[in-house]
Amino acid sequence: EDLQTAFHNDPGSWKPPKERTMTRRIEGGLQVLVLASAAVLASLWPTGDPSASAEAVAQETAPAPAPAAESGSAPRGRVAYRLYCASCHGSTAEGDGPVAQYLKDRPTDLTKLAGKHGGTFPTEQVRAAIDGRESVVVPEHGPRDMPVWGLSFQDPAKDTNQEAEAQQKIADLIAFLESVQKK
Repeated sequence: EDLQTAFHNDPGSWKPPKERTMTRRIEGGLQVLVLASAAVLASLWPTGDPSASAEAVAQETAPAPAPAAESGSAPRGRVAYRLYCASCHGSTAEGDGPVAQYLKDRPTDLTKLAGKHGGTFPTEQVRAAIDGRESVVVPEHGPRDMPVWGLSFQDPAKDTNQEAEAQQKIADLIAFLESVQKK
């Protein structure tokens, strides 16, 4: 009868023993979570001199420069070529892709790049043309109809420096293109 009276007088005050134990565990877990969160925030809180120059702050928070791309991989480049280039330049890189007919001029036959440069593959020129951020004009496309892959290879939704990844894809494409040169 005492339990019933206690329950009826204040319905929220009485809980079975198992439920009280669970509530205490949850409350204890929440306290630990709050304390841990406070510790993390405290470690991230700026402690530097408030009179520090804006330049010093900018240097502290500037992203680290991207590391240079490792040497390119022709097999990875072949995959990237099929995804990004074959629609215009064709599956054999000869400038005869299914989209080629809709362009101002036929895309470059990418198998003859070394031949057009005295037998030497023009690595830096190809890098600049693929990257596109240096505004290299590709005559076949008019005023830069070829995508700016240096930007396209990066995901703006990611809050990271993706320059190394973009340069690696470009290096892989270059390795593949160098591997398909006709003698």
